[in-house]
Amino acid sequence: MEKSEIDPAVRSAIQAFFDASGLMDQMRMRIWDRDGLTVTQLRLLGYLLEQEGMSNAELSDRLLVSRPSVSALLERLERGGFIRREVAHYDRRGIRIMLEDRGREAASSARSEVWAYAVGLMENLSTHEVARLAEALQLLVTSGRARRAKDMEADSTGQG
Repeated sequence: MEKSEIDPAVRSAIQAFFDASGLMDQMRMRIWDRDGLTVTQLRLLGYLLEQEGMSNAELSDRLLVSRPSVSALLERLERGGFIRREVAHYDRRGIRIMLEDRGREAASSARSEVWAYAVGLMENLSTHEVARLAEALQLLVTSGRARRAKDMEADSTGQG
């Protein structure tokens, strides 16, 4: 699709989304410089911080990426001392992903920094504006997850 074919309202929304996303680059680069972690690696660690012991498949579903992609992420995080893999007690064939102290600290620290920074970004918005923003972003996330799941299904069946 040509850029000129995109509905002007959609084009405006996309530009606003890109601009808003760019506001977080300062934090992304700080964390990258300090911990050497990508945004996706941090998201994975964050999911483990919320629910330690997930499997590769569960992380794949949460991140909306393929299982081989998650395996590659886990390999790098394991080599870096951020996570470890354990045999699941309930299923000797299953592997659970656990945080190491380094991973727990990196995820906790990054989460605190990012949240504090994001709060600062919204300090000039009214409560009503923040609620509208949250609602609009949640709609985008829901739509995006549905689209990503559809794309992954097409990729896995060779129809993509």
